[in-house]
Formats: sequence, structure tokens, C-alpha cells
Amino acid sequence: MQTQARGIGTHTWFFRDGAAFTVPGAGTAGRTAKPSAEDPAWIETGVISGFKADPTKGSASAEIWAPSPGRLRLFDEIELKVGLQLDFTFEEMSPLAFELIFGTLPLDSNSTQYNPLAGGRLRKGWLHVQQYDNDDALFNTCDYFVALKVSGQIDFTSDSKQVIVPATAGVLHSTLNTGTLA
Repeated sequence: MQTQARGIGTHTWFFRDGAAFTVPGAGTAGRTAKPSAEDPAWIETGVISGFKADPTKGSASAEIWAPSPGRLRLFDEIELKVGLQLDFTFEEMSPLAFELIFGTLPLDSNSTQYNPLAGGRLRKGWLHVQQYDNDDALFNTCDYFVALKVSGQIDFTSDSKQVIVPATAGVLHSTLNTGTLA
């Protein structure tokens, strides 16, 4: 990776926890089983904006103080908890965004009927992230096992430019979480 100023465009896809996948072989998605990026069952999230990473979410550390020789001086600091939260905005209404807003059971492009709050508003699964720089070159690719949810109110009034859906993805521990810099 070269050090340089970059503009970054982010694209995301989601794969539900418990959903079947066929690539790289037959399996069921979960914390310990990740579908390949080539699997056709990934859900495209549509246009997103404002992708932000908060590496301090839930993090905690402890300071170790030691006498030197009599006055206590900071000797070390150790991490006790680490977390990562991803925040972004869905700029398009997709079946997934609708699910997250109204807590429906899983929806797809053929869905016509739903029951509000029948499925809860938290979705666990895999979030695939691809980031491109200002020269349209792939810069960063990540797969995170996450808890995805809406993070604020949705304005359906006619005076807003469009319906946007603020979302947050708390990165959950998985040994299959990966990232690749191009």
C-alpha cells in the first residue's frame, strides 16, 4: 500500500446468519462459516454513504502505574476490551433496509406482504465491504461478521430529499473476519 491522499467509495453486501450458501461449497452462514464473495446469495445493499469506522466502540484499557523510585509513573497500558463499529447510510430503499426499519421476517425483491416486528430489527450475518479509491482502483476488501441494525429515525415526509436509512454494524468476533489491502 502506498501512502497517499485518497477519496474512498464504499460498496457493501450482506449475507444473513443461518442462510444457505453454495460457494465455496454447500454450507450455512454463521460466525464459523463464511460464504465466498462469489456466492450468488449475497444481498446487495444498494447505494450507501457516510461509511465510518469507530475503533473505540466498547473498547477499554487499564493503566499500570509503578513506583520509580517513589513517585508513581505510568509504566504500561493494556487492552482489556476491543470493539469496532461501522456506521453508514442506506441511500436506497431495499428489501433489507425495509426489514431493518420494520422488523419484518426476511424480505426479497418478490415480497409483497409483511408483518411488522415479526422478525426483530437486528440482523446478524456477514458484511462484505469493497472500497475503491478516487482512481476507481480497488483499495480495501473486508468481510465482517456483524450485528446490523437501523441507528436512527426514518423520515418518510415529502419534504425530505429521499428516504435514507442510517445503519450501524457492530463487528462481532469471528476468526473468519478478514481484510485485504490492494
